Amino acid sequence: MIRLRAVGASGGVAIGPAVVIGSGAVEVPEVANPAQAFQDAVAQVAAKLTMLAENALRVGRTEASEVLAAQALMAEDPMLSDAVMGGLDSGLGLAEAIDRAVSEIEAMFAAIDDPYIAARVTDAVEVADRVRRVLAGASETDLSEITEPSVMIAATITAAETAQLDAEVILGFATEAGGPTSHVAIIARSLGVPAVVGATGVVTSVRDGITVALDGGSGEIAIAPDDNALSMFESRRVQHRAEISAAARFKGRQVSVGGTTISVAANVGNTADLKRAVDEQADGIGLFRTEFLYLDRASAPSEDEQAEIYESAARSFGVPVVVRAFDIGGDKPSVYISTPTEENPFLGVRGARLYGIERELFEAQVRAVARAGAHGDVWLMLPMISTVAEIVEIRGVVDRVVNRLAESGVSHGRPPLGIMIEVPSVALIADSVVNHVDFVSIGTNDLTQYTLAADRTNGALDHLQDPLHPSVLALCMMTAAAARRAGISVSVCGLAAADPVGAVLFAGMGIDKLSVSTAQVNRIKAVLDRVDPIRLNDMVQAALAAPDAASVRAAVADLVEMNSEDGAVADDDIAQ
Repeated sequence: MIRLRAVGASGGVAIGPAVVIGSGAVEVPEVANPAQAFQDAVAQVAAKLTMLAENALRVGRTEASEVLAAQALMAEDPMLSDAVMGGLDSGLGLAEAIDRAVSEIEAMFAAIDDPYIAARVTDAVEVADRVRRVLAGASETDLSEITEPSVMIAATITAAETAQLDAEVILGFATEAGGPTSHVAIIARSLGVPAVVGATGVVTSVRDGITVALDGGSGEIAIAPDDNALSMFESRRVQHRAEISAAARFKGRQVSVGGTTISVAANVGNTADLKRAVDEQADGIGLFRTEFLYLDRASAPSEDEQAEIYESAARSFGVPVVVRAFDIGGDKPSVYISTPTEENPFLGVRGARLYGIERELFEAQVRAVARAGAHGDVWLMLPMISTVAEIVEIRGVVDRVVNRLAESGVSHGRPPLGIMIEVPSVALIADSVVNHVDFVSIGTNDLTQYTLAADRTNGALDHLQDPLHPSVLALCMMTAAAARRAGISVSVCGLAAADPVGAVLFAGMGIDKLSVSTAQVNRIKAVLDRVDPIRLNDMVQAALAAPDAASVRAAVADLVEMNSEDGAVADDDIAQ
């Protein structure tokens, strides 16, 4: 038996015979007219991706369709073609021109600290690879040839290949490349297919037909598992299925722990995400990532365009919709936003630090949020705040913008103003910070990065990226305690909120809202509903006293798993 530990990308457990696939490298031939050959190949790739997108949409696979449609647009985007043509003009051969273009695009996005935005480079690489294969006359991987239930193993799987997966046949998959926020992971989650990514060495460790067991939650893989390991994975599979059945009962229900109601809201980034949140009856929107409205376009969204989107969100929920002001700058390239060139953009001009430079864009967004507030409960949240002075200055800007709307007779609301706690400095002075805001939300992704001084996009530092490290939890506890004393709402909107262990600990800290991906909303409600409030305080204290994240998980996971098993056995409402 061989055990591997990778990154869980899509929850669930898969057990079955392996099928190893791989596209392999291709050699792009030299041709008489390379520019024309490239353009023809691009047109062919765009047409094929468009067809795949339409087919995916026809069978109801919306997420896959959106990814494929985006790649079809990227195939025709000047970003790729201009770079290739520039290489050809400089005397490079076609293969070299494509390679250089891809390298330039990868370098452009290498500094991006938001994994959702950084995943765009994967699209460019996949599109370029499809162009290479067309030029070389190479065939594509045909997943339809897999007819027996199998666990798929590959160095990498493209979004287009993932979109063709048959969930009845592909029990799960493991890849050496990719991350939990890649498009491949997103599609896998939408299909409910367990997936593990970043599994270095898995391809060379497996051969066709050998039994593989993988846990898409923990990232564990067992190749040729022995009887004990097989029994453990089988037990987890039964438990996961019971959790899914149990979670379905919480759609539209509120949950409480020890008599305190805890909202489980959704994170969204666009109108499609918003629709899914409505369908799942999430407890509002805990994080509307508005930077997605600003990127991938030549100009900023207008005030009216934004107001319409935020108004739609406001009308969809009778509970708060938290709009995060655009989190762009330094490490997030944009053709129309002025940011300085920086050696370390992760510690540079980003988030709220940019609003003084781009005052017009920020004020337009504030006006849009305020106008949407006439139609529902819309809150405004500021990212990358590190001092009280920043809050005071920006609140002054917001107040002036809202007052001008009132003077002009424009229908509006005055949005409650809050900040993200993602820089240790504001957590350490939380008692002062809470006197200047209406609510706070803890962004555990960046808080972990800054607390442990570990770039979260650096794969070599993955071992330092666990938000349940006691140092991060201590900052969360400080924030939660200060918010409670001030009588304001405190939430968690990072990935840790969707971790059952994290959710339980945050409930024990007195945090009143968790904001997670839509697919996790009801699962986290089910976890919270089973919590024994009598043991919560001891659990939190044990976690804070632990030496590392692994010890925290070991201490709390036992309770979470015990409650899960109890729920799976005792709950007569769980469908079999």
